[in-house]
Amino acid sequence: MEATGSKLTKLCDEELVRLAIEQNQAAFIVLYTRYNGGVKSHIARYVSQKEDIEDICLESFQKAFSQIDSYNPEFKFSTWLYRIARNTAFDHLSKHDREKTNLPTTSINEELAELKELPAMIHNPEEDIINQQEYDKWLNNIEKLKEDYRLVAKMNLIDNFGYKEIADALDMPINTVKTKIRRAKAMLLKMMDYSDELL
Repeated sequence: MEATGSKLTKLCDEELVRLAIEQNQAAFIVLYTRYNGGVKSHIARYVSQKEDIEDICLESFQKAFSQIDSYNPEFKFSTWLYRIARNTAFDHLSKHDREKTNLPTTSINEELAELKELPAMIHNPEEDIINQQEYDKWLNNIEKLKEDYRLVAKMNLIDNFGYKEIADALDMPINTVKTKIRRAKAMLLKMMDYSDELL
């Protein structure tokens, strides 16, 4: 039976990633809410501007989720995600900026051993409550989207309809559906950042 809603927040990262690979959108949401704060803290080690940190965080999650099937389960999910966040932060810094801050100026080819040294997220009982509250915020924010985005977001993120199913149901070109879903996700991520009382 497919886990949904609050049940997803109790799953470990590996189980959530497996669901995400199957395009379970709720699993993406739980992973985002679980690691949003940690990713921002990691990016803040390299970037100081708050607006830049938020933009890089959003871009890092978009990159990670778009290539989730390339994740190697031999390593912690947080390790893989932080590497993407670090590389994305470096991409945003010019070579001159990296020289000034003594950061590497060459392309990043991290050794696997180094990846294991990155700190893992520490789980505590409060996280289950926080994650459920965050998931509820997602559902509330979906309701705040404009009607054309709200409908496709609900069908994709809540009901787990695929692009073709949505296109057929709404008599809409599949590329239009993909664009609307991508924009809806971006809007939802930004809405979560602006309304996140935990940061």
